[in-house]
Formats: sequence, structure tokens, C-alpha cells
Amino acid sequence: MKRLVLFMMAVMLLSITVNAQKKGGKTLVAYFSATGTTARAAKLVAEAVDGTLYEIQPAKKYTAADLDWHDKASRSSVEMSDSKSRPALYSKLGSLAEYDTI
Repeated sequence: MKRLVLFMMAVMLLSITVNAQKKGGKTLVAYFSATGTTARAAKLVAEAVDGTLYEIQPAKKYTAADLDWHDKASRSSVEMSDSKSRPALYSKLGSLAEYDTI
């Protein structure tokens, strides 16, 4: 599973880099990371494309129990299975219009 995630991140990095270089515009790298793994990858992507890094944060932080996807009643399982059950955000990003690539 880790290899698949690393492969997908590498493909995404390459794609974003090529796209940003073609446009020469401003790039936003937005990410959500409950455990820190995605945060590290997003930082690498933002550095590679000279982009702005933005962390998507829920208003209420996730606990280990919330992230237990084996438990069908856990917060993350409920949010994934019900599109009307999405977490409130801690803060909102300003205008996306200033970015050429997101």
C-alpha cells in the first residue's frame, strides 16, 4: 500500500510540475493530513513547483478513534459513506481566482 501511495504521489508531483512550468502561473497545493503523511508529501510538491501550501483543517480535530476505518461507526467511516456528513472547516481559503493551478 505504501508503494502505491508513493507512486501516486510521484505521478502527481510530475503532473503538477509539468503543468505549472507550462503555465508559469501561481500554484496552490492544498492538502488534508490527519496523521502527517500527506503533509510531508504536500510540502515536497509545493517546494518542487514553487507553490503556496495550504492545509485543509477540520474545525474539530480527528482522534485515533475517529480515524479507525475498521469501525463503521467511526467519524471517518460515516463521513466517507454519507456525502451530507462532511466536517466543518477550521478556516476558509481566500479567493482561488489568484491561482492558475490548484
